[in-house]
Amino acid sequence: MIVTVEKSQLEKLFNLIKKEYEIVAPVLREGVIGLSAVNSLNQLPFGYTEVEEKNFYRVEKSNDKYMFSYIRASFPYKRFLIPPEFTFLKVKRENGKLAFEELTIEKKYAFFDVRGCDLRGIEVLDNVFLKKNQHPDSYYEKVRKNLFIVSVTCRKPSDVCFCYSMGVCPKPKRGFDILITELDDVLLLETGTEKGEKFVKKLDYRDAREEEIEESKKIEKNCIKSLKRSLNTEGFPEILYRNIESNIWNEIGKRCFACTSCTQVCPTCFCFDIVEKNNVNEGLSERVRIYDSCFNPDFATVHRFNIRESIASRYRQWYMHKFAYWVDQFGEFGCVGCGRCITWCPASIDVTEEEKKIRKL
Repeated sequence: MIVTVEKSQLEKLFNLIKKEYEIVAPVLREGVIGLSAVNSLNQLPFGYTEVEEKNFYRVEKSNDKYMFSYIRASFPYKRFLIPPEFTFLKVKRENGKLAFEELTIEKKYAFFDVRGCDLRGIEVLDNVFLKKNQHPDSYYEKVRKNLFIVSVTCRKPSDVCFCYSMGVCPKPKRGFDILITELDDVLLLETGTEKGEKFVKKLDYRDAREEEIEESKKIEKNCIKSLKRSLNTEGFPEILYRNIESNIWNEIGKRCFACTSCTQVCPTCFCFDIVEKNNVNEGLSERVRIYDSCFNPDFATVHRFNIRESIASRYRQWYMHKFAYWVDQFGEFGCVGCGRCITWCPASIDVTEEEKKIRKL
């Protein structure tokens, strides 16, 4: 269903969802728009926007009248689907025997205000952990099954966004339960599932007019026209394979700090390590899954030999994975064009600029 509601109805929708889910949404904290569990619609950073460039980020008051004036959170929703640290198994000695306890994420999350790039990022992770995985991840599956998604159409991109060239639309076409498009005076709501329709039907709504639907399309077109960056994906995996031994990787490696910042803010980077935390006094052992990164020195260590000792080889692995290996494995790119890696790279490395350099080799 496609309906129109007054903007005042947004708080009612929020509160209806809050009764059944723990809501995670963008919040402004310490000068950064991040993500957090929220209890009130007023916690969202309405009236603010971000200024982003290479190695530059600032939040400032917005000059426009729209609630959803900001662009997106500075880090992705994956932190709630695959937490940075998650204990999934406990083993305890009791009465001379070992007792095993398997843990899962029981929370029912509602992601509120998911932009197109992050929505696509969730779809990519679904393929990695579930749909295109011969051994589906039971922990991811549990939290994903309980997830409710409210997506929002982008009115404007940041200066680092290149989503459209990666096949991502500012106005999402799928993957949401409810899609909100903010028009001048009202909100256009589109439902993608029966769960979403259940909430929308509890609002004071009317059928959307044709001119309102056309206005939502115009918002998307204007957003696409405003994009300042792009990445040409045509034949790019083959070009990368041809240049896998190019000296360009050494040139990038001299600039890269291997700080892992890009992998932390990327919506699709999913690598993790498993560690054991042992408490001898309590007879307890915990098996914990933690974020890892292909930039970490020990990531490619096998039998104490590191097969990627240089930073150049680690950056090549990350870049090739996003734009070549991922295509071979999953039939799609591992990049959604959100531009976060450009903003938060302390070395000012821009993946779109590197693409253009590689094509000239």
